Amino acid sequence: MSLTSPFFSIIIPTYNRAELIAATLRSVQTQDFAGFEVLVVDDGSEDNTADIVRPFMADARFQYLPKANAERGAARNYGLDHAQGEYAIFLDSDDLLHSNHLGTLHATITSQQILPDFIATKYDFDRDGQRRPSDMAPLPAGPLGFETFLAGNVLACNVCVRRQNPTLYKFEEDRRYAAVEDWMFMLQNTQHGAAVQLVDAVTLTMNDHDQRSMRADNQGLIRRLALAADWMQQHLTLAPSQRSRLLGRVYYLCAIHAYADGHRKQALGFARQAAAGLSRKTAVILFARILLGPQLVGWLKG
Repeated sequence: MSLTSPFFSIIIPTYNRAELIAATLRSVQTQDFAGFEVLVVDDGSEDNTADIVRPFMADARFQYLPKANAERGAARNYGLDHAQGEYAIFLDSDDLLHSNHLGTLHATITSQQILPDFIATKYDFDRDGQRRPSDMAPLPAGPLGFETFLAGNVLACNVCVRRQNPTLYKFEEDRRYAAVEDWMFMLQNTQHGAAVQLVDAVTLTMNDHDQRSMRADNQGLIRRLALAADWMQQHLTLAPSQRSRLLGRVYYLCAIHAYADGHRKQALGFARQAAAGLSRKTAVILFARILLGPQLVGWLKG
């Protein structure tokens, strides 16, 4: 890295997010740590994303990189290939950095005797102006390793990656795995002992809108999760107990998304597949939730 290179490269893949990306870019501009570059990778947008992004290019730290549509995994890798920073940060084009995000990461990285290959802070959610914590809230600071990611990807794609890491696996680019590629990325990069250093600070907010990839198409996500289950068994070295827990989580998520679509029979089928890899308590709650149905569950909660 040269003396003039940025410390962080913030890679923002985007596709038809013209109504959201300006707020994301403004949140980057307000950072209290200035040593960064921004690479907006436009993955073939068909709206006016280019017009919205163009004014931000007045800041020399911002770059606009349009490309043919190939989904987020390919867009993230494209940004990584063009990055100059010591660390790359992946930021979705509908999420918001708090002003201390980069400063918090930089302070933690530079305090380590050995530079971490992966580091992340915590995030919360914003749903129509109402903030709520994520599942990361109770986790202590420290390493998140392979065993953690067998139970799901609590980080989403909120991860900062040291670029000069010869063992780094890039994102799966096959669009059939879109919306699951970040979980696959974390599993593949931690399966041989690497870990993500978690910082106990909430410095990012995810916009929990209806068009998020985890909300917009439940049946499509179920298909991608089922495909990912096969990919995981082919690309990961798993002990029998690890395989059981991983598949338990995959099919648990399939059951939840089928339940959200009102497909009770489909949800029960996935719950049966998941049961062997879940704790007894989790399995019982899952079956009860499916059998009761959304309306009765809502009534009981109310």
